[in-house]
Amino acid sequence: MQIDMHFYGVYALCRAAGLNPETSYTIAYSSQFVDDAIDAEAVALPNGKGILPTMTSHRPIDYQNTLPGDQWRVWIPFHFLPGGASGNTKLPRKAFIRKLICAEDSPVAKKMLQHALKKRNQKFWPHLIGIVCHAYADTFSHSGFLGIASDWNKVKGESIRITGSHKSSITHYIWAKFEEFKTRFVSDFAEIVPVGHAAVATFPDRPYLKWEFEYESQGGDPEKVRRDNPLTYMRACKKLYDFFCSFSGIAQGVTDPSGPTPWEDIATPLESLIRYEAPKQERVSKWKTAIAKGEFFKPKSADKKLHYDDGLWRPRLVEYRRKRNAPIEQSDTYRFICAAREHRRYVLLELLPTMGILT
Repeated sequence: MQIDMHFYGVYALCRAAGLNPETSYTIAYSSQFVDDAIDAEAVALPNGKGILPTMTSHRPIDYQNTLPGDQWRVWIPFHFLPGGASGNTKLPRKAFIRKLICAEDSPVAKKMLQHALKKRNQKFWPHLIGIVCHAYADTFSHSGFLGIASDWNKVKGESIRITGSHKSSITHYIWAKFEEFKTRFVSDFAEIVPVGHAAVATFPDRPYLKWEFEYESQGGDPEKVRRDNPLTYMRACKKLYDFFCSFSGIAQGVTDPSGPTPWEDIATPLESLIRYEAPKQERVSKWKTAIAKGEFFKPKSADKKLHYDDGLWRPRLVEYRRKRNAPIEQSDTYRFICAAREHRRYVLLELLPTMGILT
């Protein structure tokens, strides 16, 4: 998924679930910042202390994508949560790979959500909710792919097809972007390091798209895979809405007096936005307009000014962004780092060991 869903979609769902603008913004910003927290260098503060960032993403052509350790620390917990499937195979390696495959709304993903809801006494609770909702949403769009380098992720290039009735202008745009992506990334990198869904570029991340592809080799499994992104995204949105309703039901001081909007009242405008065929920035503008017009909830002034700035929580800017005389520990930057650290710790040291994936 991209910023239109991870930030604006999440914000709309939070507000519709009855959360106030401030809490919704924190959750939505945390959700999108998972894709933008690429800083790794420690930041020295004027008082002599330092901040050690928790990296939650890499850029597509970053050499760190080739490092197995970084694949485990970044892609697995934040973008390709293993589904833990068993499968019928006597080959240990294949059985292990099956466990690692990201799967939509898996029991593993549900455990992750429940763990986050239990962290109510932590200052970083809303930030953690945003981080886990990113990882959870990605189990829908990234289903069928792994967060480590594996031949399983390899796809027959000629098998990738756009299906359904899409505007000719958008299909031309998608194929142009696909060729650009291959030139910059796939031809030089994905064949050597087949991580995630690089072989199919951004096809899983376009909400409106219907498409299909074939894996290169998955011995005995169905070759052709058909994807209906609008239906997948709608399922994800309903689950996220329910999750945010659960959070608003147990958290203190985070709800809006107007209360939640029933799912039945937001499903139609939500589906309309998901099916809107346009480049990313046009989709973002469409989300902003829908939120400001009150298609999901009764908007306030903060809702009408909604905007994402990827630099707000950057560690190197924390000293300039924090409120006067406020401790660093009260900044969103610090709380996001703590939340990301807790999420990664839980997934890698508690959750995955129960599946026999890590020891």
